[in-house]
Amino acid sequence: MQSLPLLQGLTLQDFSELIMNLKLDFQQWEAGDLIVGQGDRCNNLIYVIDGSIESELHDENTALILSEVFTSVPYLIEAYNLFGVKRSYERSYVFKTSGSTFSISREFFMQRMLHNNIVRSNYINFLCNNLRKANTLRMAVPQESIEEKIKAVIASFCLFPDGEKDVRIKMSDLADLIDETRLNVSNVLNKWNEKGMIELRRYGFKIKDFQSLK
Repeated sequence: MQSLPLLQGLTLQDFSELIMNLKLDFQQWEAGDLIVGQGDRCNNLIYVIDGSIESELHDENTALILSEVFTSVPYLIEAYNLFGVKRSYERSYVFKTSGSTFSISREFFMQRMLHNNIVRSNYINFLCNNLRKANTLRMAVPQESIEEKIKAVIASFCLFPDGEKDVRIKMSDLADLIDETRLNVSNVLNKWNEKGMIELRRYGFKIKDFQSLK
């Protein structure tokens, strides 16, 4: 547990003092089980410690739905939304396979864990890294080619730079997002589909490995 996000660097004494009063809510999950839904209140630190999960984002502004499958564990779900005005999950998270999680209540994290300098520093670093990633995406230099524009706009919604992505969006909405014509966007997607880089569907497309596409 000392290698988990936010707990790295704790001495054995620090860790022992925390674990004595730490109430861990361990849960086992089956494939298809919903861990949290988009818009749910963020009241816990939730660690995925085993299994493969899929995140899904419904973006109201663009009518885009993006699903990502990832197997990198342990994974801490949206700890940056534990505080602030909104305090709700930005995506839904579902197990693709059987797996397990444990959670730590927000109250315990605030009252006991944040008093530890190392935990507090880890959390600040966690927040800063997420802010840096967001700023990097917003400040990216606009791409000139249609291919690069499509890749850039998809990347701006992704949690991870690689892996399988399922993009559900109308061709016309995607064209509006990158300020191009629907025909130009359609031509690029059809070319990618012919090369086997994506799988075109009636409503969107599936990217087999986003890193390969980039």
